[in-house]
Amino acid sequence: MSQAHSPLKSTAIFSALLSIALAPHAQAKADFMHSTVKQATTIDTLPVIQDWKHAANGVWSASIGDMSQELRYTDLAAEPPRIERLNTLGDPEFPFEADAIRYSVNPDGRIMVRIPCGPDEKLYGYGLQLDKVNQTSRVLELNVDHWGKGGGRTHAPVPFYVSSKGYGVFFNTARFLKVFNQISNRKDATQRPPEVDRNPPKDEIASQPGKWQASPMGDSVEAAISGSGLELMVFAGDSMLEVVQRYNLYSGGGALPPLWGLGFWHRVHAHHNAEQVEAEVAEYTENKFPLDVIGLEPGWMTKSYPCTFEWQTKRFPDPQAFTQGLLDQGIRLNLWENPYISQNAKLYEDMFPLSGSHTVWLGIVPDYTLPEARNLLAAQHKADHFDIGISGYKMDEVDGYDRWLWPDHATFPSGNSAEALRQTYGMLLQKMLYQDLFKANNQRTYSLVRASNGAASGYPFVIYSDSYDHEQYITGLSTASLCGILWTPEIRSAGSSREWLNRMQTVCFSPMANLNAWASGVKPWDFPEVTDAVRDVIELRMRLLPYFYSAFASYNRDGIPPVRAMILEGDFKDTAATVIEGELDSETNPYATGEIIEKNDQFMFGPSIMVAPFYGKHATERSVQLPAGNWYNFYTGELAGNNTSISVTAAELKDRTPLFVKEGAVIPMFTEAPLNSKDAKGQDLDRAPLRQRQPAACELYEDDATTFDYQRGASRIRTLSVDADGALEVKIEGNGPSLFGEILNVEQMTK
Repeated sequence: MSQAHSPLKSTAIFSALLSIALAPHAQAKADFMHSTVKQATTIDTLPVIQDWKHAANGVWSASIGDMSQELRYTDLAAEPPRIERLNTLGDPEFPFEADAIRYSVNPDGRIMVRIPCGPDEKLYGYGLQLDKVNQTSRVLELNVDHWGKGGGRTHAPVPFYVSSKGYGVFFNTARFLKVFNQISNRKDATQRPPEVDRNPPKDEIASQPGKWQASPMGDSVEAAISGSGLELMVFAGDSMLEVVQRYNLYSGGGALPPLWGLGFWHRVHAHHNAEQVEAEVAEYTENKFPLDVIGLEPGWMTKSYPCTFEWQTKRFPDPQAFTQGLLDQGIRLNLWENPYISQNAKLYEDMFPLSGSHTVWLGIVPDYTLPEARNLLAAQHKADHFDIGISGYKMDEVDGYDRWLWPDHATFPSGNSAEALRQTYGMLLQKMLYQDLFKANNQRTYSLVRASNGAASGYPFVIYSDSYDHEQYITGLSTASLCGILWTPEIRSAGSSREWLNRMQTVCFSPMANLNAWASGVKPWDFPEVTDAVRDVIELRMRLLPYFYSAFASYNRDGIPPVRAMILEGDFKDTAATVIEGELDSETNPYATGEIIEKNDQFMFGPSIMVAPFYGKHATERSVQLPAGNWYNFYTGELAGNNTSISVTAAELKDRTPLFVKEGAVIPMFTEAPLNSKDAKGQDLDRAPLRQRQPAACELYEDDATTFDYQRGASRIRTLSVDADGALEVKIEGNGPSLFGEILNVEQMTK
């Protein structure tokens, strides 16, 4: 990379001595550092990021420093970038001036990047954040952590943000990243707000240039890492949705789970044995509740915390017969595990030299950047799990911070830093299971993981959390959609029947409908007064499988998230936030800090359905913000409103989830709810009865629902078009198998 300035004279002697002592590679790194350390006092003295590479339409990348020793998130992606699909989109101009993005390398080796940002821009993203979608004017430390409400420490601290101006920035280096969003003012910043006297005399208050700000708005995003290099990627588009779409496509496209993964999941108590599991499955049938997946918690293993990955035959004397018995009923089996290996494991001796210097729960920590380590685990999992019919995993404890995982000074045999392994460990396990186990054997999986990071959109793994705040869970559905990850607001227990119903309704419109009863042992029918309503919402999810499966196909093909934040819906972002001025209080608010209240309790489910769940203090009544355009009540088909706020109650909806459908939609759904995806294949479809007067259309995606044959062209799309009079037309493209039955041509209601 060319440099804008020569080294300081004061460093010349040191550089000369360094050139004698260091190898050529280290010398190149030293030259880079010394040539960029300027003790800069003005923005103009910061070097400009140059040599931008135009990777695809609307995608650019550039590197600072030496990237040869750094892990890139994109190197760990599930699939290669979808360059061909990206290039079918428009080719916007680079969204910054040529010399706008600058950097520095400090004497301590910290690399800082400065990206201009206007005072009217709103910034969103930075991974799975549970408190806010809008990250404007915040400081974030993007470290993989056990779980956190805010501040950047989270299960998936994805270093990618999206601007309301229609661009996104991705820091593509697996390091801890600290970000200052529009609050770090340089003394020569061009957009510095005027100074305001906080305590002026009364006769000078009116002459002040505005209100005093505790955190004056800055004119940039400044982000810093400690490492040898950093790759920066920029994405541009006509909308924030298109920016997210391009990021997902460059990350390999979105995940396409098997159809069974979108059904209903039940994780049994951690101590259950085979007989108890079979009894719970029988209860589902007896109570007429759908069920697709049973999850076994740690008790299925001989040892856990740390783990052996070997069957506990006292609880499961014949794992193969047990697994096959469930498969015969259309029930898939998912196994919990964490990746830290017990001395009692058969893998221990071979994996020991391939592991890091420290243990977690006294188990060794394999270095899964090494192919040998991945191959060992994949071979054991295939022989003991996959070959008897296991369909997926719940990969736990790959998050955590200092008290849970290895320390920052730990070492690994690959030479990768403990920091980089911390940031990528969840992705490395996803990569091994997805590529080396399931894809290598032509079977799709849908699984769970508790940590992920950048460029992970192609992995069919859903994140879950140990936190359990319902409102935060709903916010997580939005923030996850901005950074290429999937999130489940799983249900575990409830303090009342109303809370139980409301949580169940939220999870049934998420990427994974998961009841996690590992500790509580609860079942869907354990609150009798809402049992019918709970059954209704699970059955509705099952009826919507054709619609939701097609949404995931669009995610895979086009990068459009199947569940997404409302800020990606047109003008919603302009009407969904309220600014509350701060009131001075010497103890609770000494800087009179204000607050932005966002509308984060609504989200899109698939391309056309908006979900506004009941929760918390809005348990039975709430407001719903309808974006611009006509929106229809899902259940009645009646027009609900256009660019307005309405109030809905549980009573008027008969204890159903508030659902609204946008103009121009056709919602394909089963005529009856199947008990699982095995029964779903070949079942006939109907349409939601929307009373819209405009032509409408949708795409219904079909393949074999379980293998990767779709990547070789074995799929088809049925385009369903309805004219203003309700007449249905069906066109078929592709040569793949038929997955669903016939579309019943029930007259569309238009009056």
